[in-house]
Amino acid sequence: MHMNETAVALRYNKDYPVIQANELVRSKQDELNLLEAKLVRLAITQVLKEDTDLKTYSCDVIDLAEFLGLSKQNVYRDVQSLTRTLMKKSIFIKDTSPNQTKGRENYRMFHWIDSVEYRDGTLTFKLSDSLKPYLIGLDHLFTTYGYDAILELPTNYSIRLYELIASYQNMAFREEYDNNNNFTDIETRKDEFIFTVEWLRDYFNCQDKYPNTGDFIRRVIDCSAAAIKARTNMNLTYRTVRNKRTITHVVFSINNSCVLYPDDPDYEEKKRFHDISERISERVKN
Repeated sequence: MHMNETAVALRYNKDYPVIQANELVRSKQDELNLLEAKLVRLAITQVLKEDTDLKTYSCDVIDLAEFLGLSKQNVYRDVQSLTRTLMKKSIFIKDTSPNQTKGRENYRMFHWIDSVEYRDGTLTFKLSDSLKPYLIGLDHLFTTYGYDAILELPTNYSIRLYELIASYQNMAFREEYDNNNNFTDIETRKDEFIFTVEWLRDYFNCQDKYPNTGDFIRRVIDCSAAAIKARTNMNLTYRTVRNKRTITHVVFSINNSCVLYPDDPDYEEKKRFHDISERISERVKN
């Protein structure tokens, strides 16, 4: 039996939400190219609230190429190359539970996609079943945003930074964010999110790429933050913290109405719009 005989047709809607567990959002991942990153998130938008398993999806290759902005000149070759490389890309999630073996961290590792089939102009694929606990049955500690928020972002780095900040933005709204408490020697405001350069290198899978910290900040952090500010509704800025001459931390800030705090004079009005957005997201998903 062919995969597409049991597949569900892929739905193209830029308003569909991308919903992922924070653990997945903040995981270390093999670097995806831009089209791979957008295809993965398009697949995630297909997961419905009532789903109990991840489904197999099918789509017309030409329609997919048009939605992702692929050139139609070599579309079949490009889609084959896209899916072939994507099947090799891994996700690495550290286990935060107590470790019985000192000095060695526990972890899970798996791929984005389990299987792909191309037949007579139709592409059929299935997300890895290992993703199920990070996409289905989420009731807390998850991040949600509209797929259209990332469509204009130019790199995988900018998409990942957008998701990272969105995940902490949601926690700040629920007053669950306490990461700044881990850096008591660095003064931060309540609308700022702080990370070590070492952690960000690991997150972006750049431990060996851009070994000079200044290059890493310019090529990954600065370019991504600028793209997010210019092309999304997230007014993201950042500053660096130095220990003598070495950059050790990056502090991000979101200066817009999407971030809500109870002591904000406009809190009730902003919360009303936030709640409306959440309800729209639920309706679209269903």
